[in-house]
Amino acid sequence: MNRYVIHCGTLIDGTGAPPVKNARLIVENDKIARIEKEGGNGIDEFSGDVDARTKTVMPGLIDSHKHIFNNGGPTISLLLSTVKRNAKDTIMGGVTSCLDLGSASTIRFLQKLPILQPRIFYAISILTCKGGYPAEYFPKLFYLVGAGKEVATKEEIRKAVRKLVKRGVSAIKTVNVSRTFTGSACPTWTDTQLTTLTDAAHSHGLKVCSHITYPEDYAQAIRCGVDSLHHAAFEAMKEEDLDAMVEKGITFVPTLSLFDLFVRGFEERWCVNPAFNPSIHKSISKAIREFTENWHNTPDDKVVEGTFIKIPKGELKKAAAMQIKNLKAFVKKGGVVAMGTDASLGFSFHTTPVRELELMEACGMSRMNVIKASTLTAASVFGKEHEIGSLEPGKYADILVINGDPLSNISDIKKIETVIKGGNIVKDATQ
Repeated sequence: MNRYVIHCGTLIDGTGAPPVKNARLIVENDKIARIEKEGGNGIDEFSGDVDARTKTVMPGLIDSHKHIFNNGGPTISLLLSTVKRNAKDTIMGGVTSCLDLGSASTIRFLQKLPILQPRIFYAISILTCKGGYPAEYFPKLFYLVGAGKEVATKEEIRKAVRKLVKRGVSAIKTVNVSRTFTGSACPTWTDTQLTTLTDAAHSHGLKVCSHITYPEDYAQAIRCGVDSLHHAAFEAMKEEDLDAMVEKGITFVPTLSLFDLFVRGFEERWCVNPAFNPSIHKSISKAIREFTENWHNTPDDKVVEGTFIKIPKGELKKAAAMQIKNLKAFVKKGGVVAMGTDASLGFSFHTTPVRELELMEACGMSRMNVIKASTLTAASVFGKEHEIGSLEPGKYADILVINGDPLSNISDIKKIETVIKGGNIVKDATQ
């Protein structure tokens, strides 16, 4: 039996409870065995220890909206060659679990590969109505590899859910989009169709996550039983929808950093910034440089060439700011928020999601609530809160040692010294 103890200067358990000073966290095999105050029994029975007496110990981060196959840059891809690097970057960045919300069906084989990776939970296909989003930009190849699935009748919807259940999904991904990026109307669910989908998912014990872009589509998702709403709207959300989300306990996954980093990165020419440039992998460096030039050569009332987001540049800038305003309004009402990045696109890479946490704090969340949103609440988006997301006996030992104090400065989250997944130390910067 593999047993060791982590001596914690400060322990944050992820539940929102006050931090504990001078605690000992005992790991046995892949689980947390117990947590106790320092000064108890000796450690002779253990195979070793982790000295974090001047540091913060907390749960591994959980990203509840990710696309592990995506490569970054101005476009999207499903290149298998990128997966190994993306998976490694994710866990080395402190994200020990993630929910992938739209990738090739081959994602279900990832966990069997001998590569460094987080726990990857997945939805595989985006279930949508006939001709519905993301048809406006999805190439046919994406449907062929299983990233998207169009359905219409009740039986087609139920059959699609059953098929995904057999493939081991942890959540069902759908969309509520009645307007394209260019502003024209597009096919969307009827209430009967969407309720059929949520009922089918719930009958299999699965939660439903919905992609939403514009404010007019939140109401349908709320009344038809969707469990989490992903992406803060590009325009002002309606007061009654925010109230209904809070009343029903619907989780909001705002993915603020995606557009924030997208706009700032191209506006500020991060591709030539020595402080940021090392994060850009050579496989996308050329595309990012070309898109940066397109960005600066495009007036605000025109769409920037080279991206699938067909929104004028000026509207993209406004959308990033409006998303922040919408989350501020939701937080003020006491709504439930979970961390998700929607990585990888633009400059939102598969690394430590510190910018998402910084923006959540800027929207009025306490640092403790930001940490809970990025751990236990994020796990609840796909129903795994009883296994991961907090440092409690019986849960998987997915743990971070931070050489800093995120309760004093949330940006200290990026000062990751040690990453532990299932009791195994996968990163140790002290060695």
